[in-house]
Amino acid sequence: MISIQHDQKMDIQALKIDLVQKILSTNNPALLSRVNTILKKEVDKDWWDQLPVEVQESIIEGIHDIETGKVFTHEQVMQEAKQKYGF
Repeated sequence: MISIQHDQKMDIQALKIDLVQKILSTNNPALLSRVNTILKKEVDKDWWDQLPVEVQESIIEGIHDIETGKVFTHEQVMQEAKQKYGF
């Protein structure tokens, strides 16, 4: 598994170098503009969209719990832990 990840990392690095060389060698403004647009969209992606669906759902559930008052204070949690675990 590690060797596969290492190989993929090397392939990505080689691809990056190849793309940089192609970008540097072109004088086509339309192509450069399209590449710029693609890369800008990648940078502008919202971090939320990068989260797995399960994580998004968990966060939404947590926000809903807060909004509906399903929360515990630190003191309540500590008191329950002391009673349950004796510390």
